[in-house]
Amino acid sequence: MKVAVLANLKEDAPVTPEDPPGRWDDLDDKITVDSILESLSALGIEAKYFPAELSSIESIKSFHPDLCFNSSEGHFGSSREAQMPAILDILRLPYTCAGVLGMSLSHNKHIAKRIFRYSGLPTADFFVLQHPDELEGHSVHFPLFVKPAFEGSSIGINESALVRNYADLKKQVDWVWETIHADILVEQYIEGREFTIGILGEEVLPIVEIVSPTGFYSNEQKEDIDSEVYRVCPAHLPEEKTREFQAIALKAKHVLELEDVCRMDLRMDADGNPYILEVNPIPLMHPDPEQASLVYAARAAGYTYKDIVQKIINSAIKRWNLSN
Repeated sequence: MKVAVLANLKEDAPVTPEDPPGRWDDLDDKITVDSILESLSALGIEAKYFPAELSSIESIKSFHPDLCFNSSEGHFGSSREAQMPAILDILRLPYTCAGVLGMSLSHNKHIAKRIFRYSGLPTADFFVLQHPDELEGHSVHFPLFVKPAFEGSSIGINESALVRNYADLKKQVDWVWETIHADILVEQYIEGREFTIGILGEEVLPIVEIVSPTGFYSNEQKEDIDSEVYRVCPAHLPEEKTREFQAIALKAKHVLELEDVCRMDLRMDADGNPYILEVNPIPLMHPDPEQASLVYAARAAGYTYKDIVQKIINSAIKRWNLSN
């Protein structure tokens, strides 16, 4: 079997002086791509890396892959994670992870939240601003959390994202608008605990609790390996809560049309009520478990990095009806 590994590396990002803080944080490090390639090779699969760019199309076609391992985030646009799946659909090449629809829905957090509501899944109250001037037309109840309506890896979420008064709300809305240049999602902040739940195929992994001194996970904390944020896995939850949250994660995966691998972020209030924050259709797969919650959870389940890659590949093979 031949597998083309598609990704956008941080070292190849089209950096400009105007980039906001953390603009390219969700792109892959070379060690991640190398680890995927090594795992595929250990599984007896011929694998080759290709930058997820238009310039790679002819090279990918010449390689004649049976399957593409898609880890591409894209560079520009509110649905940039959907760009490579669209290209692969045109080329009629099967690939791992969600298709165009799933990538677009999950990357646009406000759309995903509307789908959660429609599907009976819990998520916090919210509204979306296309310009800071629209804030005056909304009735607000604090505390609130302010972030870009699209983006991942906590891009656009700084230490001031949690606001408890109108002056700070206005200041943070202005900051997101001026820094990220995107629609702004303002949602009710859920005081309580934060969890993340990974899924491989249809298998829900042990729940990871994210413990942060600020109460939430900012971009600065994600990029600082010396931050005081730490993970607990399996999370200390009653068995019935564990099953409830895992069922919510699996349903969220299905309603957003996600495939093969994903990771859901969720908060729980003081009364034990869950609220979905978002679902990541291409979770970070850095080989260091301390940097990647999916890998951390998989390790707690007894899986190696190679096992993770194999489960993703096997899920895609089954879904595309391929012969291994």
